Amino acid sequence: MSAGGITSDMPAADRSALERLLAVEPVLAGLRRGSELMDWPARTLLHAGPAFRGAPSRPVAHSAAQAALFEGWVATLEEGLVAIAAGDIHLRPAQDHGCVTPLAAVISPSQWLQEVHDANGLGRTCHAPLNGGVQHALRLGMAAPEVLALLRWQNGAFAAGLAPGYASGKNIRLLEIADLALEAGDDCHGQTQAGSRELVARLRAAGAAVDGEGESFLAASPGFFLSTWMAAAGCMLSAAEGVAGSALVTAIGGNGIDFGLRLAGAPQAWTTTTATPPIGRLQAGWPAEACLPAIGDSAVVDALGLGALCMHHSPAQTANLAEFMRAPSAALGEALLGGLHPRLARRAVRVGLSARRVAERGLALPVALGILDSNGIAGRVGGGIWHVPPELFKTALTTLP
Repeated sequence: MSAGGITSDMPAADRSALERLLAVEPVLAGLRRGSELMDWPARTLLHAGPAFRGAPSRPVAHSAAQAALFEGWVATLEEGLVAIAAGDIHLRPAQDHGCVTPLAAVISPSQWLQEVHDANGLGRTCHAPLNGGVQHALRLGMAAPEVLALLRWQNGAFAAGLAPGYASGKNIRLLEIADLALEAGDDCHGQTQAGSRELVARLRAAGAAVDGEGESFLAASPGFFLSTWMAAAGCMLSAAEGVAGSALVTAIGGNGIDFGLRLAGAPQAWTTTTATPPIGRLQAGWPAEACLPAIGDSAVVDALGLGALCMHHSPAQTANLAEFMRAPSAALGEALLGGLHPRLARRAVRVGLSARRVAERGLALPVALGILDSNGIAGRVGGGIWHVPPELFKTALTTLP
């Protein structure tokens, strides 16, 4: 390890990219409607992972139809599914538009999104939807009418109550929350209870005031911090984009069919592979063949260096998923990540995933993911680890000029 905590054998391009990543200070900058982020293309929704090569996975189709209902583009879920199948409603990767979204969730123009900004001006502003809780969240890919009801409430009364806290949120520094959360036993992906408590406390202190229904929802949503931290991870990773020759991973995720990533030195080029279901714990009696392949943009957390690569700091996550890891998380982090983050010092967390290091060492990147019913009926049926094959990183290196 060299001065500044960066691995001494890191190539100059990767070192430069990592230095930019380490300099990012992600802060909450507000809640904004999706339509405010860009000249929103007509009847378009943003999804996790790379672009679909054909029809979307069934859970994403369900979520897209729910979002189309929410937008008023269609009158029934069935009409929405037909419009998606016909290409009358378009699907695009969220990470191509400065957004990240979990599992099968999609982003539509009328949704309120959390905005994470780099106070130091290096990283791109990144956006993520509000966490949907554990029961009828859009990210679970279900066709149930309760999903639409929750989507309307979240983007109505709930968002209105939270908005004052987000409006003054530039004082909410997300690396501070992550550092405290890691010390308390979170991994900032599969376990985010401590981070969620701290985020909610800081939002309240900044003026957020939800009603009784909102308080009950927050109390039952231990994953509330996750989507916020996903946006922070996306903001930090984006600072490395455009560094010529750098193999740092700056975008990564799955769409339930394919899994892909992009590198800092070729920020527009997705490299993809066919995804398979994560391996992990399933509901009693649930058949493995009915599990959806890897899905979600939350893989940005693991590519940053937290999540599965930080599992050894989370007793609960270790007890739940360590048996599905191919190697201990501490050893993988040492082998694959570029250096220590000075703002995550309580647990000496390493960050910065280089495709070169993965390719040279032949080690699969573990990503902690929820497991969904491939038919889009039961929602989340378990949780596990998906190992991103080293060959994907080797292929991605060929995209560098």
